Amino acid sequence: MWTFAIKQKMTAAVLLFAVIVLVMLTNMREQRAAKRISTAVTSLYEDRLVVAQYILQLSKQMDGIIFVLEKEETEIVTQINNYLEEVAAITALYEKTTLTETERINFERFKKLCQTISLNNKDGDRSAVLSTARDAEDTLQTLSSIQVEEGKNKLDEVLDMTYFSNLFSYLELVILIVIAVIIQALVFASKTIRSIKKPGNENLN
Repeated sequence: MWTFAIKQKMTAAVLLFAVIVLVMLTNMREQRAAKRISTAVTSLYEDRLVVAQYILQLSKQMDGIIFVLEKEETEIVTQINNYLEEVAAITALYEKTTLTETERINFERFKKLCQTISLNNKDGDRSAVLSTARDAEDTLQTLSSIQVEEGKNKLDEVLDMTYFSNLFSYLELVILIVIAVIIQALVFASKTIRSIKKPGNENLN
């Protein structure tokens, strides 16, 4: 009888220890998951949404270059140089973001096209500037499409992490409930043994 009671206490102690360990592991896992989600969301904002705004601004500058060339306005060289200065400032900000390999290739292509525009503008070759500016605009469209695709990938990554985090939380809750039921059963069994043992002692009297 005493051996059985000791086994019950040992089992209950092990289960309680398991609960403590499980709670600690759950807390650590949730902290890691929260950090990963925070990183992914930050990347979604800084490397995709902000970059999308940069691309929009760059597109406006290219549109400006194309506009002055098509309208054949005066002082075209100066106006194009002003647009290129804005492009350089925005490009410097864009370059500080995290780029995918495909994005980097297209971004480098865009920078080279801008350099070509600058050289052709100095030479006064308007047709070459116009053609290159249109190529640069097409490259910006490609970069914009990449932002949409990568933004969706980041969003899917966040949703997957949230899903698995919730799934593990449910599993951990089930395990805790099962352990609690087992502990309760052990406590009930222990009380039953004591209640059975007590009448036996009274009969001896």
